[in-house]
Amino acid sequence: MEEYENHPTQKPVALLERIIRASSNPGSVVLDPFSGTFTTSFVAKKLGRKSIGIEIEEAYVKIGLRRLQILTHYRDEELKRELRSYEKKENPAQQILMLFEGD
Repeated sequence: MEEYENHPTQKPVALLERIIRASSNPGSVVLDPFSGTFTTSFVAKKLGRKSIGIEIEEAYVKIGLRRLQILTHYRDEELKRELRSYEKKENPAQQILMLFEGD
């Protein structure tokens, strides 16, 4: 699914939307002490809530900073979503070679 980032236990946005809607009001503060890739904060923002997210792993914090549109760069590194295996672009020279290999 498009929403998933590089995290082994990321929760679906639809699930967190139901939980946040059922347990808070617009303008409320949502706390997630184990934020991972900050899906809870992402959904809270989308639903008009404020959020506090806590995460110890720097790699996940960088994903959260990008997802929440807080930063585009972190320590001189551009924050970009990792390409999935099916999205990896081949070098144009390899694509040309593949075209000729079929002949």
